[in-house]
Amino acid sequence: MTVSSEHLLAGPWGLPGELDAALAQALEQESYGTALALLRDVLPDNPPPRLLVLLAFVRFQDAREVMVTELMPAAQEALTLLERACEAGMSLEAVAPLREEVERALSEETARELAAERMTPERAEQAPLEEVLEAASLLRAAHPARAAELFLVGARRDASGRAPIHRADAGIALYQAGRVQEAQPLLEATLALDWRTPELWPERLHVDWAATLLLERAHRAQDDAAFETLWVQAMALGRQLQRPFPSNWLNQERMLSLLLERKDGPRAALVALRLESNREYLPRALAAQVAEARTLARQQSALPS
Repeated sequence: MTVSSEHLLAGPWGLPGELDAALAQALEQESYGTALALLRDVLPDNPPPRLLVLLAFVRFQDAREVMVTELMPAAQEALTLLERACEAGMSLEAVAPLREEVERALSEETARELAAERMTPERAEQAPLEEVLEAASLLRAAHPARAAELFLVGARRDASGRAPIHRADAGIALYQAGRVQEAQPLLEATLALDWRTPELWPERLHVDWAATLLLERAHRAQDDAAFETLWVQAMALGRQLQRPFPSNWLNQERMLSLLLERKDGPRAALVALRLESNREYLPRALAAQVAEARTLARQQSALPS
């Protein structure tokens, strides 16, 4: 925690059961994603102002340290939560240090995003490569199609061996923009690469994303043969790259929902186990899906072959 917020945000918080201890552990370990999930899950409709401040803090810290593409919406949400806390009785002086920190980050992020919006594909051909890729990353959430264009320019210009990373990012962004047919060959190329080179190894999480999105595409297209092939490929690549598929939290949740939709109990239970083993706390809705996956797997295993 920031020194300015430490005393204000210290426990106990009066959460039910053992959740005070779980929250304290998450904060001590600076596992802000866990703290955020826990607070969102258990806060009442009208939480006390101190818990609103704590929620603002962990939302902001999680975005600043982990979910960096979420920094602008996280800062905006944090400011809203701080306003609610003050309306509920928290003094302006108490939240001022945290508010100033959030406002400074929001101002910096706004300036970066405005600069990114000025980066056209034409300018990207001449601008420093680092600026092109930063603009693409900043545009990905709000303008994924434009981000994809910039990532592809970056891929053409990058001679360092990292061009496949930018093409993978372009594929992910095109998928997010709804341009699935254009994304598909880029995502398939991502799975076909050898990510064990020194340039690509640190970014091998792109394989997790590509496999997830391609499996989702195959499912929506009702292409069961493609789905089966992709599943086997994703599992093999996960073992090879020492990131068992699916490894990303968001992808685990997407795959669990998808497999439950497919009524695929064994695979849903496998993803549920993976998900459960990676987290200190499961929100109630997600825990219900984990239980559903295990029940479905047991029911299907009991059926006569």
